[in-house]
Amino acid sequence: MGVRKVITDTAQWKIVIFELQGEEYGIEVSRVQSIERMLPLTRVPGAPRPDIAGVMNLRGKITPVIDLRLCLGVEAPPYDRQTRILVVVGNDGVIGLIVDRANDLVDITEREIEEIPTAHEDETYGFFQGVVKKDDRMITLLETDQVLQR
Repeated sequence: MGVRKVITDTAQWKIVIFELQGEEYGIEVSRVQSIERMLPLTRVPGAPRPDIAGVMNLRGKITPVIDLRLCLGVEAPPYDRQTRILVVVGNDGVIGLIVDRANDLVDITEREIEEIPTAHEDETYGFFQGVVKKDDRMITLLETDQVLQR
């Protein structure tokens, strides 16, 4: 059984919490540029990744959009009024991530982040930094750059 090493360089983080198929995930707030309602997307024929939902015109800038549910292998229900696009900043620029809903903003400390134990590493294993147990919640922290570089 392998254990993913958690890499953190600050003692305290503010995390944007979002949901995929009823599970909670988090991204550092410093990586989130905005949270948008579902916007019209233009499909990109021959996109290099099957999880690329298309591109959107976000305040005059063309921004690629990834359906995070497809990227992580989570069932993708139809978009509804709660569906959101998290506009995130990665090493390679700005990109939108489609999520079921964006719920909350939570403060966590480095001490609260636990390593992710795994029996086997699959293609999505590197997408996560760790897990946080906060009150009665379990929040999986997303490694944004790994998702964007896939």
